[in-house]
Amino acid sequence: MTKKEARNLVNKCFANLSAKEKKNFDDRILSNFIKFVDTKKYKKIGSYFSLQNEVNTVYLNDYLTKAGIQIFLPKLPKDKNNKKLNFFKYLKTDKFTKNRFGILEPSKNMNPLDINELDLILVPFRAINKNLYRLGFGGGFYDNSLAEINSNKCLGLGYEFQILDEFDIEPHDFKLGRLLTPEGYFKNAL
Repeated sequence: MTKKEARNLVNKCFANLSAKEKKNFDDRILSNFIKFVDTKKYKKIGSYFSLQNEVNTVYLNDYLTKAGIQIFLPKLPKDKNNKKLNFFKYLKTDKFTKNRFGILEPSKNMNPLDINELDLILVPFRAINKNLYRLGFGGGFYDNSLAEINSNKCLGLGYEFQILDEFDIEPHDFKLGRLLTPEGYFKNAL
C-alpha cells in the first residue's frame, strides 16, 4: 500500500470515529500508560499537543506534570528548510500559538532542550506498520528529528485502526521502539 493510500484509509477511520469512542480510546490509552510506563524512570519527557485526529494528550500531559515530570513540547523551526523540531519546557501558565500547520506550540523563545536529553519521547503518527515504522502527515519533522535517537526512547501513541500490515517504507522513515494503544503496550515488534 502506498503512503497516500495508508493515510486515506486511516483518515476514513477517524472520520467514522464518534466522539464517545475516541474519548473511550483516549481514556484507555491513559490507563495503559499509567499501568505499563514506569514514570519513576523519567525526569524529562517530550510530548505534544494533539490534533483532533490524534490520541488526546491533554490528560496524559496533566498526569505527567502532576507526577513531577518535566514536559517538553515541539516547536517548528523558523527556517522552513529546517526539518528538525525544537523541544521547549511546558508550563501550564505559558501562552501557546498556532504554527503554520495550525498546531499549538510554545510561543516563548526560550532555549530549547537538546532532544538527546529527553528520557522518553511521545510520538504521534498517522499510521504504523507491524514492524513499528511510523507514517506521519508527510512533513518529515519527526523522521528528521528522531533520526539519531535510540528508538527505544520513542513511544508511539495510537489506536488499533492505525496499525496497518504494510505500507511503503523509505530509508528516512523512523521505526519506533514502543507503541501504546487502547489494547495495550508493545515493544519493538507486534
